[in-house]
Amino acid sequence: MRHPTIFAILFFLTFAVKAECDSFLANGLNSDLKLSYEKFDQTPGKGWRVLADKKCYSEAAILIDKYILENNMNQRSLKWHLLQMYAASNQNDKALNLVSAVLLTEEQERNSPFLWNDYVLATAGFLENDLTKLKLHRDKLANFGKGFKPNEINLVALDRLIEYFGQTYQKAYIGD
Repeated sequence: MRHPTIFAILFFLTFAVKAECDSFLANGLNSDLKLSYEKFDQTPGKGWRVLADKKCYSEAAILIDKYILENNMNQRSLKWHLLQMYAASNQNDKALNLVSAVLLTEEQERNSPFLWNDYVLATAGFLENDLTKLKLHRDKLANFGKGFKPNEINLVALDRLIEYFGQTYQKAYIGD
């Protein structure tokens, strides 16, 4: 008799969480599409981050995608955050479709101490369930990215992806 009760509780909680996420998305669609890029993408507690903070990752992806389309935006960071929200909501194919859109050109990467492409490609390895690719790009970041804080921060994230390899991106990156 306990199992039907537990099932009913879980069903209700799932429905309630989905309804709450839908409500946050509706609010975002009504208010956030006209925000500046900085407020929408770069400001804690604003734009898509409101949804992500509530663990509404799929809805955050919808909001980012709509923002990009409505505002004709091409910022790499928006597409990266869209990739992350797809990955966090277990939509790895959609996330992987964005990899080429977030990579730096050879010239951009050559002129920067930031080893962004290795970070992105290592993340893609995780999403593709390719540990060899993940470790290859993680090791490049570790060996050649020292002394530049963004590389060191990203290295910590990649080490978590290795530690949680085979699990969801949400669990590995976000810790949920």
